[in-house]
Amino acid sequence: MNKRVALNGWVLVGMFASASALADVQPGFYAGAGVGKASIEIDDVFDADDTAFKVFGGYSFNPNFAVELAYIDGGAPDERFGAGSIEVAVDGINASAVGRLPINEKFSVFGKLGFASYDVEVKVRAGNLSGSGSDSDEDLSYGIGGAFSLSSAVELRGEYEAIDVTDGSFSLLSVTGVYKF
Repeated sequence: MNKRVALNGWVLVGMFASASALADVQPGFYAGAGVGKASIEIDDVFDADDTAFKVFGGYSFNPNFAVELAYIDGGAPDERFGAGSIEVAVDGINASAVGRLPINEKFSVFGKLGFASYDVEVKVRAGNLSGSGSDSDEDLSYGIGGAFSLSSAVELRGEYEAIDVTDGSFSLLSVTGVYKF
């Protein structure tokens, strides 16, 4: 029992020490780019994924809070059925507040909550017939991830982001590189 209490005490000391070591991080701008897999699902009609990319920039107010603006291109996943196909392309802008929890000097976890404005283009082909349509919408976005600092100016992130779409879902699993100014 006493060993467990002592261990918990050392864990708390380590957490406070790592937080104070990270307290010297200066506020500032950052930019990044990433690639990953976008998954799009529309009711029970469409469920496919494609390669996606994003570019983003942000401002860190302190080691625990930032704001971020990203352009996301979800690719154009398609699903085939018989002699036809459906292709759905999604791209848009996502503005997020980012909450960050430093674990140690090199690694931190973060969560995002924001608002996405996006365009959807649908193309349907059945034999010699084809049609298309497009729409724009805005919805809540959210995400989680982890960041590993390679240096004081370069960071590598792995993250999952999603947009709360009314008639389906859009999610992006990506690896990104960040440069801090």
